[in-house]
Amino acid sequence: MAARILVVDDEPELARFLANVLQRDGFDVESAFDARQGLRKAYSFQPDLILLDVMMPGMDGWEMLRRLREFSDVPVIMLTAIHGTDSVVHGLDTGADDYVTKPFQIHELKARIRATLRRASLPPGEDTTLSFDNGQLVIDPGSHLVTVGGQVADLTPTEYKLLLYLAYNAGQVVSYEQILNNVWGPGYESSQTNVKVFIRNLRRKIEPDPAHPRYLLTHRGVGYSLVKT
Repeated sequence: MAARILVVDDEPELARFLANVLQRDGFDVESAFDARQGLRKAYSFQPDLILLDVMMPGMDGWEMLRRLREFSDVPVIMLTAIHGTDSVVHGLDTGADDYVTKPFQIHELKARIRATLRRASLPPGEDTTLSFDNGQLVIDPGSHLVTVGGQVADLTPTEYKLLLYLAYNAGQVVSYEQILNNVWGPGYESSQTNVKVFIRNLRRKIEPDPAHPRYLLTHRGVGYSLVKT
């Protein structure tokens, strides 16, 4: 079954171009030309991935993403003409899974789409439930559920895959390069910002005190580890 992609961009020519290119690659594509229409189609079309422009009149991409996250964890790639680390961090903090800056090469965008869809469709892998801190943190690969103190943690697909990778390597320090290769995949070798932002967001969701992490430890200049307890 073809993956469904929703393109949300207020430039109709670009939106139609992306739709045509992606349809030729076998994707099922719909377009929206503003954020409000994008939210409606996200609800009705149930896409597997959304390409979301940032700079749109009225409701911008950041606000649409914030509202989208109230009812969906669908992977989102931001399309932005805003360059700089602050913009990237803001997008990832808001709940984006990746970002591509305009103007972009279509082959790069396609690679990012494939990588994001792969992360979102992560197979269950081992069925063994992973438990830490006497059951306070539990990861169930079979159901893709993470619970903290008995409450389900609302993780995005990329956050889940990052946590699962660290859990399978609990007690070991994994480098930025290892994390990027195994969680993000080829083409992300220089994306340490992604790792830092997603670690910070994971801490907000699973740590009792994110400022003093109990589970996700930083090894400065090297990488991260999940405490094996």
